[in-house]
Amino acid sequence: MTHFSMVIAGIALAASVLAQESKETTGAAALQGTWVITSINGQTAPEGSPEMTLTFTGDTYHQTLAGEVNERGTIKLDRSKKPMTIDLIITEGPDAGKTQLGIFEVTGDTVRANLDTPGAQQRPVDFTVKDAAIMFVGTKKKV
Repeated sequence: MTHFSMVIAGIALAASVLAQESKETTGAAALQGTWVITSINGQTAPEGSPEMTLTFTGDTYHQTLAGEVNERGTIKLDRSKKPMTIDLIITEGPDAGKTQLGIFEVTGDTVRANLDTPGAQQRPVDFTVKDAAIMFVGTKKKV
């Protein structure tokens, strides 16, 4: 193999690896970890209010309020959509057995999501606050 061919092969391999890493940081891998909810429907959480978190591990999630788990389930993502879509399939909590449809985006240490009410058949199409939808912003919790 000539020197030029080796350089081209190396560039192609690096581009392939970077493309895979880029995909992963925009989908499920980017969601992994614990997120502290900092605002809901455009309103910043008041000082002293109980902390609410969402934690994603693999294809599962759990939500806490004041340190107590109040909902668990699995997630289904579609990275091909813009914005990406998320289905929360709720397995434990008051809405167990329902699916909550939404959209999300992760930018650095910030997640932004808009979810319709559990069991609703429509999915939000943008990040504006509308009737019955829950729009939230969260910051990745440093461990």
